Amino acid sequence: MTAQSRNLKTHNIVFLVVAAAAPLTVVSAGVTAAYAASGMAGVPLGYLLCGALVALFAVGFCAMAKEIPNTAAFFSYVSAGLGRSHGLAASWLAIVSYTAMQIALYCLLGYTAASLISTVAGVHWPWWLFSFAALGLVALLGLKSADFASRILGVLLACEFTAVMFFCFLALRNPADSLGVQTFTPQQLIGAGTGTLLAFTIAGFMGIESSAMYSEEAVNPSNTIPRATLISVSIISAFYGFSSWCIAQSTGESHVVEQAQTYGSDLFFNFIGERGFLYLVPVIQSLLVTSLFAATTAFHNSISRYLMALGREEVIWKRLGVTKGSGAPVAASLFQSAFGVLVLLAAVLAQLLTGFDESFPATVVFSWMSNAGGFGLVFLLLVTSISVVLYFRKTLNAYSCFVTVVAPALAIAGFGTMFVLILTNFSNLIGDAQLWYLVFIIPSIILSCGVAGYARGEYLKRHRPEVYCNIGSGRPPVITDLLVIEDTARAKR
Repeated sequence: MTAQSRNLKTHNIVFLVVAAAAPLTVVSAGVTAAYAASGMAGVPLGYLLCGALVALFAVGFCAMAKEIPNTAAFFSYVSAGLGRSHGLAASWLAIVSYTAMQIALYCLLGYTAASLISTVAGVHWPWWLFSFAALGLVALLGLKSADFASRILGVLLACEFTAVMFFCFLALRNPADSLGVQTFTPQQLIGAGTGTLLAFTIAGFMGIESSAMYSEEAVNPSNTIPRATLISVSIISAFYGFSSWCIAQSTGESHVVEQAQTYGSDLFFNFIGERGFLYLVPVIQSLLVTSLFAATTAFHNSISRYLMALGREEVIWKRLGVTKGSGAPVAASLFQSAFGVLVLLAAVLAQLLTGFDESFPATVVFSWMSNAGGFGLVFLLLVTSISVVLYFRKTLNAYSCFVTVVAPALAIAGFGTMFVLILTNFSNLIGDAQLWYLVFIIPSIILSCGVAGYARGEYLKRHRPEVYCNIGSGRPPVITDLLVIEDTARAKR
């Protein structure tokens, strides 16, 4: 990267990271879904606990960011801790998981926008028109620098936060009962629905690790990346914990589960309308569309930088490693956009062939793909935490035991438990008992992508050792004199 391309400051990266979490979408839809699916009122405590767990992960993660300033964070860190083939497995798993999340968001955006237009204007347009329009805009932003995208996302995030804080203000001014804190007590978090609740709450932090992906475009990355990561974790955990508590106050803590199961995401908007602000509901619903757009843009940037890093090291098509002066991964961005078009076309075709109604992008594509992506990313957080411990065991460093052992070990225990809970509660996340087989199929597909990445690493180890030895370095492979000598000797034999 050139000095000119290092223009991302702490707040730019915070915008990019928090945008991937889609705050308004999580609060209006994710929080109510967590209450409804788990049947438990401890959602606010769940967000705070997940925030604490992600913060523990971030301690070791940020130390690795200082040691290995590479765009493909999971790829480089796992390569350094567990080995190069494992690192390649992590990179493939990351790309597939991020792509699943992005496709899920494109489809939900299309469905949300079409529903909004139908309600407000009485015009019935197919959801895929909006999904393809969003993909086109994201593709254009992907060709710009991350600094340019962060400015747009910063404005959209400000609007999202304003809308949610307006709801919270109304809820605290007009609580259904007297204000209470029962949703923060452990009793409200322990029960048969604990795994489902934690699966929904940890999903609100997806993308938090993407801060390190901008290390090659950041001003003074050794300070900027850790600072942006910890700020993002703090903002998201506090924001979600407070907002979900306010939702409970709007219905009464003893009735929030019942109300969430009855009204779903409409609970958020109905409350605003019932308090005399019905005219604002379409405006805030339009912000839900921009929230999803911001999230898809953030995920697009993350995936493009992963593809760029892998292309640069020639473990995949090396043309994907091409960047322009601003640091934007142009080739990877175009490739990803083209792939997105194909997947959306496949989704449209699937709806036509199955005869599913217009809820298909939300009830099928979003549900399946978001659960698949979330499952893969939790597994990656677990593997990366293990890599942090192993890396610092064999590397001299100036970090404390808490940074290199204690915090990563606690993150391993937490994410390991969460991984098992998500796996055992996957049927609840799918939401349809007749689709029980997806409990086995979706996790198997996600994990098999990691296996394929590992196999690719072993292939390179045997057939392209110069590429294999360079995995995780963050630079193009160079055939060393030693490798030339070895190849020559092998040829003579």
